[in-house]
Amino acid sequence: MSKRSKEKKLSEYEREYLERLAAKGKIKSMQKEEPTISEEERTRKVEEAEKIQIESAQQIQEASAAKVQSGLDIKNKQEFLNKEVISLMNELKVLKAQVEKEPVKRKATKKKASPKRRTVKKKATKKKASPKRRTVKKKATKKKASPKRK
Repeated sequence: MSKRSKEKKLSEYEREYLERLAAKGKIKSMQKEEPTISEEERTRKVEEAEKIQIESAQQIQEASAAKVQSGLDIKNKQEFLNKEVISLMNELKVLKAQVEKEPVKRKATKKKASPKRRTVKKKATKKKASPKRRTVKKKATKKKASPKRK
């Protein structure tokens, strides 16, 4: 049987079932007269729902894959850092062993020179300032007032 023939049989069965219920009085006549969706619309809606379901499933898979990948990245970084720390610790042990084996060489330091004796310097005498010349100040003369005009 093809899909159309199956769908037709199902729609006929639904109609007959509704009619039987209406005859028994279990449903009202208004409920029976619900607008039926055409087969094309029904298949279109089913296809759209399937598309949405597929897209959401893909998004969920991508999110879980990204989460797993980030977990792996973090784990790899930690392992790398642990290896680096271990290698540095081993290198430190080797360097410590070398330091203990080699005698410590002291640097030759220069002896500090004893402080020189300072000779007492004579104080420089200040030259006496030459006497200042005294200038004679002229007395200020008052100007005569001009005669008043009448």
